[in-house]
Amino acid sequence: MRGSLPYCRELDSNHPYFVGSMTSGVDGASEGGRLSTIRLPSTLVLYSVPLLDRIRASGYCGKLDAEPALVDGVWVLRVTYEGHRPEGVPEIWHGHRVVLEERQPANA
Repeated sequence: MRGSLPYCRELDSNHPYFVGSMTSGVDGASEGGRLSTIRLPSTLVLYSVPLLDRIRASGYCGKLDAEPALVDGVWVLRVTYEGHRPEGVPEIWHGHRVVLEERQPANA
């Protein structure tokens, strides 16, 4: 298997998974449903959904996209927009910096 980790096969993909135990949700344990950040890029993709919803709810009507990006060796949420710059975009979202960039038009 290309790129596999022989000692930890469940980390072989870049898919987020939920942290839990045999008793999660049974005895009131709080660990059920927390996201594991072992695969941070995938987790940031999930965090970007409510961030984009919040920007749109504030009245922004232009095109928005978000993706995880490495900036100076640190994972951030990069939000790209077309049109005017959205107002009220938080600098930090769930503990990660938000980088706002204007999408450059494609040359036809």
